[in-house]
Amino acid sequence: MSMSLVKASTPGETRRVMLARLADELRKRGRRVLVALSDSDHPVLYTVRDGGRRVAVVAVQAGDSWWYLWGKHEQMSADSSGLAACFLGASTEADVIDLFARRPEPRGHVKAVA
Repeated sequence: MSMSLVKASTPGETRRVMLARLADELRKRGRRVLVALSDSDHPVLYTVRDGGRRVAVVAVQAGDSWWYLWGKHEQMSADSSGLAACFLGASTEADVIDLFARRPEPRGHVKAVA
C-alpha cells in the first residue's frame, strides 16, 4: 500500500493499518482472523486456510512498496488486500482421489498364489 493511501506516522502504524484491512477482507470471506501483537510495531495476522492449516501474515516494506508475506514463498502487494484475501482463502492442498475408492475391484483376472 502506498504511503499516500495509508496516513501513518510510523512503519508500525502502517503495518497495523494494512493488517487490519486484510483482516476485514478475510472476515468478509468468512475466515477466522487473529491479529497478534496488534499494539506493537510488528503485528502478525493469523488465519486458517481450508483443511485447518494456520497461516501467519506479516506486512513488510521493500523500498517504497509494502507487501503481505506468508508461507515459504507467497506474497502479494499490500495495495491489493482484497486479492490477498482471495489467495489466503484458497486451499493449498489438492483434493487427491483415492484410485481404489473409484475402482474397488482390480480389473482383469488375478490368480491366487498359495
